[in-house]
Amino acid sequence: KTLQAIEQCQVAVILIDAGEGVTEQDASVLGAVVDAGRALVVAVNKWDGLSDYQRQQTEALLGRKLAFVDWAQAVRISARHGSGLRELFGAIHRAHASATREFGTAEVTRALEAAYAANPPPTVRGHVAKLRFAHPGGENPPTFIVHGNRLRTLNHTYHRYLENFFRKRFKLV
Repeated sequence: KTLQAIEQCQVAVILIDAGEGVTEQDASVLGAVVDAGRALVVAVNKWDGLSDYQRQQTEALLGRKLAFVDWAQAVRISARHGSGLRELFGAIHRAHASATREFGTAEVTRALEAAYAANPPPTVRGHVAKLRFAHPGGENPPTFIVHGNRLRTLNHTYHRYLENFFRKRFKLV
């Protein structure tokens, strides 16, 4: 049921208890959100109940455990006092705007050319895949379709590189 709910949402907000840190269930749900390609906001609750030392330790732990979703904004909140809620809703609105943004073919192709120039694909059996152009293929999640030669030879690592490049270039969350 969780996977069906994730597929239907536009922005996923994951609530993490600051005292517990990222549990295995949190990581599992985060992985499902990433696989579904949904916009993500991480809310860290009970932040007000931590000492300065505990906050530093929690920040370090969150940085390590959430490294695979470093593009998602993390907001510190207190449900008891209502602090941080304005920042949370701002982050949700930014994530929604990012997920539903429309792109033009020219800007996507320019981004692809920049990604290719910065890090060309690896050589496979003496040949390099040629990335010709790209165009938008949909929104929520923003999808880009790349055209070229020998694209089937691109490995998963290069796919992930392109995904991260587009995410950074267009500031997608």
